Amino acid sequence: MNTLTNAHTHLELGWLADYCPDEKGMDFVPWLQGLTDRWRQTSGSGCYAQTIFHRAAVAGIEAMVEAGTTHVTDISATGASIDPLLASGLEGIIYIEVVGMYAEQADRALNGARYLIDDARSRERNGMRIGLTLHTPFTVHPALWKKGLEYARKEALPLCIHVAESHDEYDYLKYGKGLLADQREMMGVTFPIPHKTPIQFLEDIGALDLKPLLIHAIEVDDDDIQRIKNSGSSVVHCPRSNALLHCDRMPLEKYLAHEIPVYLGTDSLASTPTLNVLDDVEFAVKLHEGKVDRETIEKLARHPLAI
Repeated sequence: MNTLTNAHTHLELGWLADYCPDEKGMDFVPWLQGLTDRWRQTSGSGCYAQTIFHRAAVAGIEAMVEAGTTHVTDISATGASIDPLLASGLEGIIYIEVVGMYAEQADRALNGARYLIDDARSRERNGMRIGLTLHTPFTVHPALWKKGLEYARKEALPLCIHVAESHDEYDYLKYGKGLLADQREMMGVTFPIPHKTPIQFLEDIGALDLKPLLIHAIEVDDDDIQRIKNSGSSVVHCPRSNALLHCDRMPLEKYLAHEIPVYLGTDSLASTPTLNVLDDVEFAVKLHEGKVDRETIEKLARHPLAI
């Protein structure tokens, strides 16, 4: 069987396909704020929301299977994709997402994820595992990082983290300024600015010790890439999503030169037009022209996940 890996999806966000930016794109922070607002409005509608999320997951799986996908990693905040993926025949990992920007949210957020994870792990099958994702360095309070990493370590859970996706994230963590800093101040988010690169931050809190799957990893310097290499972590490249959200080009050639495992992913339908990772192959070939050849990029979509 030919392997085709889509290493980053948010299947339950498929109902937000109408929110995907057009060819002109949208800046990352406004896009994220709009996505968050629509998510909150819909998720508050109880069973109706769960039905929407479940249908989106099922439709996304059907689209990926039709495209020839064999392996997938999905991010789920609600667990809506768990049962459809366990029954799909696809191999991979379902990461349950945890977000919490305030210290008082830490226990509640992690306990909700633990409930979904503990239930689903007893039903793992068909080469599909359950893991944990601590969302991003700028949406997870230090108290939640500590508890979440302890939990992942104790339970030997696969770990996934969105990191270094945009200039805004880098400026917030490194310098404490920019759109995210202004936004966090208005929200009353008070956790300390680390004054480190996003990757250095993950290294210093011990997250890289768990060899996470790092999503995006665009805003990195040579020291960051060496940190990722030394930790044994892997990265996922989502070129179409990154372009539509006005993010920079991932230094793919540097990752490959350091022999760091790189996968391709589509991201969600809220930031990319399709869930066919071969469309990302074609986009990446043009994006990295003169730096990474077509054959190498095609291979990134063909190696199976380390599950």
